[in-house]
Amino acid sequence: MEQYNRRGVIGSVIFHVLVLLLLIFFGLKTLPQEEEGVLVNLGNVQTGMGEIEPPKATAQPTPSEPKVTPPPPTVKSEPAPKAVETVKTQDFDEAPEIKSAQQKKKEKEDKLKKQLEEEARQEKLAEERKIKEEADRKAKAEAEVKRQAELERQQKIEAERKKREEQQRIADEARNKVGSAFGKSNSNSSSEGDAGGSGNQGYVTGDPNSKNRTGSGLGKSGSGFSLTGRSLNGSIPDPIYSIQEDGIIVVQVTVDKYGKVVAAEYQLKGSTSQNSTLIKASIDAAKKTRFNSDPNASAFQKGTITYQFELN
Repeated sequence: MEQYNRRGVIGSVIFHVLVLLLLIFFGLKTLPQEEEGVLVNLGNVQTGMGEIEPPKATAQPTPSEPKVTPPPPTVKSEPAPKAVETVKTQDFDEAPEIKSAQQKKKEKEDKLKKQLEEEARQEKLAEERKIKEEADRKAKAEAEVKRQAELERQQKIEAERKKREEQQRIADEARNKVGSAFGKSNSNSSSEGDAGGSGNQGYVTGDPNSKNRTGSGLGKSGSGFSLTGRSLNGSIPDPIYSIQEDGIIVVQVTVDKYGKVVAAEYQLKGSTSQNSTLIKASIDAAKKTRFNSDPNASAFQKGTITYQFELN
C-alpha cells in the first residue's frame, strides 16, 4: 500500500512538471495587442451635413479643380559672400620657434665657453712651457757656470802640479850638479852618517843637506839654514806671527845663482809642528831671505831654512 502511494506521488509530480513545461513552452504566449483608436463615420468628403446616414450609392467623384502648375520659384540670386581672409595666428608654433632660438643661443654660449676655456688652457700651457724653458735655461746656465768653475779648478790643479814638477825637476837638477861637484851621487840608501852604525845620523831638527852630524842645527839665533857653498847676505828674516805656539818648521827653498829665493815650501821631515799660521809665517820669511850671488853656481840650488818657535 505504501509502495502504491509512493508511486502515485511520483507520478503526480512528473505529470505536473510535464504540464508546467508544456505551458511554459507552448501555452503561455503573449497575444499581440491591436492598435487602439476612435471609430470615424463612413463618408467620402469632409464637408457633409445632416444626421441621417445617406443610402449607399455609387460614389460620384467630386469634380476636381484644374490643377494649376505653380510657376517655378524664382531663385533670388544673392551675391556670393565675400571671402574673409582670416589671419591664423600660429600660437602653437611659437613654442618650438622660441625653443629653437634658445637652443641656438645655448649652443652659441656653450661654443663660446669652450672656446674661452680652450684659449685659457692654451695660455696656461704656453705659460707653463715658458716657465719650464726659463727653468731649463737657468739650470743650463748654472750647469755651465759649475762646469767652468770645475774646469778652472782642474786647470789650476794641473798648473800647480806642473809647477811642482818643474820645481822638483829644477831642484833635482841642482842637487845632481852639487853632488857631482863634490863627487857624491844620489842614493836610495836608508842609512847615512859616519858613526859606523845603521840609520840616518843627525838630529831630528837638523837639515838633510847639512854635513854636521852633531848639535841641534839651529845655532844661537833660533833659526838656521843649509845651502851648500852659499852664505847669507845679511841675516835670516824673523817670521811674523801673533799666536803662542812652539815647534820647529823646516822650509825647503830653491835659490838661483843670484842668491834670490825663487821657491819655498813646507818640509815635513825635520818639522815638529803643522800649525798653518807658523808654516805661512816661515814660508813668507824664507822668501825674503837673500844669499850671496855666485855666477859660477848652478842656475838653481836647493836647501833648507829651519825656524824654531818658542813660547814667550
